[in-house]
Amino acid sequence: MTIYTQRYKTKVTSALLLLFFAYTVFSDQFESLVRSFDILSTIAGRGGSGDGVVNEWDTSFEGNKAVDAVLSSPHFAMADSSGNVYIADKDAHSIRKVDKDGIITTAAGINTAGDGSDGKANEQALSSPNGLWVSRGGVLYILDLGNKKVRKVDKNGQMTTVFKDDDGFGGGRALWVSKNEDTIWYAGVNSVKRWTAGGGAVLCANGFSGLGNITQDSKGAIVATDRSANLVYRIVSDTEKIVIAGTGATSGGGDGVAALQTAFYGVRGVWFLEDNGYFLATHEGCQVWYVDTSGVAHIFLDGKDKKESHTGDGENFRTPGFKVREVRSVVVDYQGNVLVTEHDKGYIRKVSRKNSGIIRNGKWQNSNIDLTMISSPQKLVVNFQTSGSEKASVQLIDLAGRFFYPQMRYYLNNKMHTVEIEMCTIASGIYRIFINSGDEIYNKTTCIVK
Repeated sequence: MTIYTQRYKTKVTSALLLLFFAYTVFSDQFESLVRSFDILSTIAGRGGSGDGVVNEWDTSFEGNKAVDAVLSSPHFAMADSSGNVYIADKDAHSIRKVDKDGIITTAAGINTAGDGSDGKANEQALSSPNGLWVSRGGVLYILDLGNKKVRKVDKNGQMTTVFKDDDGFGGGRALWVSKNEDTIWYAGVNSVKRWTAGGGAVLCANGFSGLGNITQDSKGAIVATDRSANLVYRIVSDTEKIVIAGTGATSGGGDGVAALQTAFYGVRGVWFLEDNGYFLATHEGCQVWYVDTSGVAHIFLDGKDKKESHTGDGENFRTPGFKVREVRSVVVDYQGNVLVTEHDKGYIRKVSRKNSGIIRNGKWQNSNIDLTMISSPQKLVVNFQTSGSEKASVQLIDLAGRFFYPQMRYYLNNKMHTVEIEMCTIASGIYRIFINSGDEIYNKTTCIVK
């Protein structure tokens, strides 16, 4: 197929047009993501010595401001749905909790290494905990590295040992738990294992050089970073893994280049978004990356292995300059904020999601469906009535024609439909709301801003 542009009568092949369209669409995707975030801040850590395996915790930090505490080589931070952030404070042998008011307390461990028993979590010893998973309701799972155990801390602060792997975890710090908490994936010795109560531990994939973190993508597949090989893998079966990012090198490629052609030096952190785009964090590279749904890598948060790279608090995260150093993990909390763990000096940083809202609230009608939209920073509520009583499908479609399936709750009472969409799962942008209920179709453009 050949197309002639009208103005200059220039001959353009369909392949070139497709390439230009794809570049424009996914560049817009990243820019839309960037526009949905704002201020960079430090939520825990004042900066320690960074001198290796040193426990710098002091009892005076307990119950005081988290930004005045010294963290000891933190490896991971993750939040519950209430906004409490939990930190694997590895070299202080404890798990910290930072509440919504910014106060830090010890959730598990006694600040010295040991092998505690089941009981009250902050009265039982841990040994170099460097993996952590937090449920929506605040249940903790801990990779207790030195004791070769995975621990669980319930909502009442009681700790139990889920299992012990006598082979140990190697140098890995990977831990992930299914939403219903019946399956645990974790780092073995150069392998990813899967544990269930009925089947124990089984091998998922091996042949890794040095595992970083693991997570699930939006389709349920396990994704693991190999910090020593500088690669990111998706585990597609119990016998196969494929590379989805990285070249194995320590340099090359870069911003705007395909993730499979870009080097991610010491990649450790990985976190997937609802549309299967994902964040990566590199330790030696000192950067946070975003890989869009076409597989193109973009620098989200830049850094450098220098003392002065810890900057930018109180400013928009995209202001020029190096902001982070030695990044160990990146996660997105339930409010849509990005949490970044800096290892050496011990900081937890937050890139805040902008307040959500709908530019156009109100009521629209067409020949078939009467619809009302109400927005808040937490959720978008769509109410509509149809002539039939069957369940409708509700979808968001962006300007590139991509369908989004954000977290939503659906209620149907006779012929009145209510859909509640979690705002933290939607990026800023212009969308069409498409509702299909039998023969009745509603299709309206609206603009969502964060």
